[in-house]
Amino acid sequence: MTPAEARAAGVAAARAFAGAVGHVQATHRAVAARAFGRGEDHAGWAPPVAWAHDRIADGTYAAVRGIGSTVLRAAGLALAATRPPHARPLGDHPAGDRVLGALGGAFGDRWAAERSPLALPMTLRRNGRDLPVDGAALRRAFPMTTGRVVVLVHGLCLTDASWAGTPAHEGFAARLHRDLGADVLLLRYDTGRRIPANGADLANLLERLVAAWPGGLRELSLVGHSMGGLVARAACVEGAAAGHGWIGPLRHVVTLGSPHLGAHLERASATASWAAGLAPETRLVTDLLGLRSAGVLDLRHGAIVPEDLPPAVDRWPWGERGTAVPLLEGVRHHALGVTMAGDPASWLARTVLGDLLVTPDSATGRARGERRLAYGEEDAVLLGGLHHFDLLHHPRVYAQLRRWLRPAPGLPAPGTTGDGLVAATALDA
Repeated sequence: MTPAEARAAGVAAARAFAGAVGHVQATHRAVAARAFGRGEDHAGWAPPVAWAHDRIADGTYAAVRGIGSTVLRAAGLALAATRPPHARPLGDHPAGDRVLGALGGAFGDRWAAERSPLALPMTLRRNGRDLPVDGAALRRAFPMTTGRVVVLVHGLCLTDASWAGTPAHEGFAARLHRDLGADVLLLRYDTGRRIPANGADLANLLERLVAAWPGGLRELSLVGHSMGGLVARAACVEGAAAGHGWIGPLRHVVTLGSPHLGAHLERASATASWAAGLAPETRLVTDLLGLRSAGVLDLRHGAIVPEDLPPAVDRWPWGERGTAVPLLEGVRHHALGVTMAGDPASWLARTVLGDLLVTPDSATGRARGERRLAYGEEDAVLLGGLHHFDLLHHPRVYAQLRRWLRPAPGLPAPGTTGDGLVAATALDA
């Protein structure tokens, strides 16, 4: 953790504490108002007991809020003073990376707006480190390339480390490099920001990558897990509209469990937020749910264009809403959905159970109306007996991914360069 990150952590903790105290205070006042049989504000006309209660309670909450916030800010400053000037960033450590990923999904949009050191900038990664997008750095990282590049895009509250695999299953990056001869890059980004904003940044990053790739990039594939699939599609929208050069070599866009039609969990949160706001005593729930990041709100209807901005509170968020965005022409689009049920064709598996976070119908864009996505018959696949995070490393998922991404005729064979030489590099996922 750098000194700047330590100070920012103290500020973030102080704000969170002050906000929590404020929410508890508001709930206390609402309950007291009900008990005293008055409105929420007793000032000026309430009975003496109610007036005294409010003044004492407000003073206590103010003291707790002020003291707690001061202590947390001071702790951040004290921690910053102990950190060496050239300390490694928190995101370069496995545990810190996981923490920043999880908190970024919840608060990343606020941190990005404040330019906080805790905000994760969008970067391409390799071996757990940022990879600069310039010719020299890319040549050092990939001295012998085939001109085939795959970019893996993680999902909400995760980072590039989510693709690393498990002790039982090797990560997709290493497998794709070994089996298909592809050079694999991992994207890390702030999942709390709006999906269209991340898509626009990814489009610009890919434009720089294609321009700098050693020897020229002949085939590009994007693979996105969950929110990452929506970010990849948003990048396609932005890249096509801007006339970007990377759209030319783009061959495949694969989405793994991406909520193209929206996520039921976010819709349930919106409904709960609206219902809790009906009574003063339960507005605390509305306030807490209202802290959901812009990225999470975009998941409600699978928003990938800036115009689709769901409200924080929605009385009826269910159903197919949002702008209909067709798949990009001239590119092979593939969608893989999974369900916990053994029979993926059953109604319960496809519309309710799903992978516990996304239903198969949403993952494959099977809308009834204009939002239906025109996947080919072999390009929309459902697998049973798997959950949402199996999509990151399970062998059955990889087998389908490999089938879709296998080299097109005329490209070098896996593991060789364009001159037929065996590639000398291996990618550690």
